[in-house]
Amino acid sequence: MVVFFNLPARTINAYRSETMWLLLIFACFASIHGRHVGELLCRQCGSSITRQSELINITGVDENLLDYQYDFPLAGKTTKVHVLTNPAGQKFHVFGSKTAHLHFDGSPQSEATWYPGYKWTICRCQACSQHMGWYFEPETPSDTTTEKKSFVGLILENVISADYVDTLTKVPEF
Repeated sequence: MVVFFNLPARTINAYRSETMWLLLIFACFASIHGRHVGELLCRQCGSSITRQSELINITGVDENLLDYQYDFPLAGKTTKVHVLTNPAGQKFHVFGSKTAHLHFDGSPQSEATWYPGYKWTICRCQACSQHMGWYFEPETPSDTTTEKKSFVGLILENVISADYVDTLTKVPEF
């Protein structure tokens, strides 16, 4: 409890006002901080794309099209990243997710796939339309002997961990 001794009412009200603002800022920060634990966001607009629990290591890449691969810590999980080049010469660092909140752009394509037996569809952020990666689905979905599952190949450069973003937030000092 704060006790005021012989302070003018204006000073007391200013103190109360500043204290209320600090409490409001702290409450907002506390409600935001930790809300996105393990979440991956669109680097361009901050929309939620997927969660750490959805990340997978993609297998079945065409070794002739793979430049190299490496392990990368992402949202608290070590994830395998494939470095791949498309026919236009653009290089992408791609990692896998079981699901993602994305918009499909176009129809599935079978040509120029990095993952044999899969067709791909471009995926964009639902909020800002940033190219986020590709949705890969088996070319023959009725083939149950191969156990191929659909996945999303996300572009590493286009996502950011919400855990990292939270470390950039600083409460203003008064």
